[in-house]
Amino acid sequence: MNNFLLTVLLAVFTLVSLPGTPATAQSAQTLLERRVFYQFDPARADPKSVDKRLVEKRFQGLVLWVGQPQPGKPTVFYLPGSGGNLHVRRWKFPWFLDRGYGVVAMAYPGMNGSKGLPSRQLIQQRANQLYDALPTLVGNSPTIIWGESLGTGVGLEIATSAVGRKRPPLGIVLQAPYTSLVDLVAYKNPAMLPLFSARSDLWPSKRTIKQTDAPLLILHGGSDKTIPVSMGRTLFKLSPSPNKVFITYPNAGHTSIWNKDAVAKMHKWIEALY
Repeated sequence: MNNFLLTVLLAVFTLVSLPGTPATAQSAQTLLERRVFYQFDPARADPKSVDKRLVEKRFQGLVLWVGQPQPGKPTVFYLPGSGGNLHVRRWKFPWFLDRGYGVVAMAYPGMNGSKGLPSRQLIQQRANQLYDALPTLVGNSPTIIWGESLGTGVGLEIATSAVGRKRPPLGIVLQAPYTSLVDLVAYKNPAMLPLFSARSDLWPSKRTIKQTDAPLLILHGGSDKTIPVSMGRTLFKLSPSPNKVFITYPNAGHTSIWNKDAVAKMHKWIEALY
């Protein structure tokens, strides 16, 4: 029996058979959430091995990779997807640094040396706190919230939170977004839906996106087998932003959307914002 199935069965057993207390149920739900959605690599990687312009900083137990913006340039607040660590995304950071943009890349709890065990609550709490603290890291550089896969829901929640309304982002970039993690379970593993159907807190982006009119760029591969492009299109339609762009390539998958054309269009979109 593989570890994933074993964890699911253990969580189900805990939910249905142990004496019911809210704490017990919450613990089992968090265990299941952690196993299904977060495949982080805890190994710490040195940003200097990627780019000498990046330095490691710490915030509330999190490991951050930080690159300073050039005068007048925005900073990309980078929220990664659900797998690996920051090092596996190393090829993206020069896109920003080479254009003079700053970078603050967040390693979630349990990722890349960050302390803590991942959960929806802790990830979002730390992301909101970090967004609020960005001026202490990169000065008054305007912020572009950049969410990748899992991070798309996190980014939208930041934009619509109290800290996001206090200091609205210059723009939001979503790579391969989902309408909600519950919808994603229904799409990929419908037999597991009863285990998550009550989890309305699992980044319901189809509701959250209606609450921000920030400039929006969505990139989604037309052949994405992890998160279907239909979810990205749904979010695009629901967004009230007067400045929104949707980019797709029919043969691109979940991570292979980044060809030279996509990068050029991304740069053009960002540079029209400031």
